[in-house]
Amino acid sequence: MDLPNYKKLPPVNGESNVDYCRRLDAAGHDELFLRTALAFHFHLPKTALKRCLDQFPEARLRHITRLAKLHPTRSACALADKLARNLDMSVSEARNWALAHDGGRFGSQQFHRTPTHGTAAKLQ
Repeated sequence: MDLPNYKKLPPVNGESNVDYCRRLDAAGHDELFLRTALAFHFHLPKTALKRCLDQFPEARLRHITRLAKLHPTRSACALADKLARNLDMSVSEARNWALAHDGGRFGSQQFHRTPTHGTAAKLQ
């Protein structure tokens, strides 16, 4: 069985987690790849992972681009939910990234949810 790519790219001797991410980012990997590699090689807690990966916005945008290409008809809300799960961020932060990635296609109105039943229906 072949090893996943992040297992084939270990950190070099003395390489810090930020330098390792910088090298992987320069190679064109997305944030999910960086997150998995950091967790595997450095065993960082979630807060340290987030602090490290916040320094690599291009890697995050590459991940968003990949998600958008996999499902081009995905709504902004669904994209934000997927980002929040994949990259362990709040939904509001994920919404900001989804809007920043493709502001022309997504509008903030896509995040407004109108109830279709319940109290809203009773008020009419």
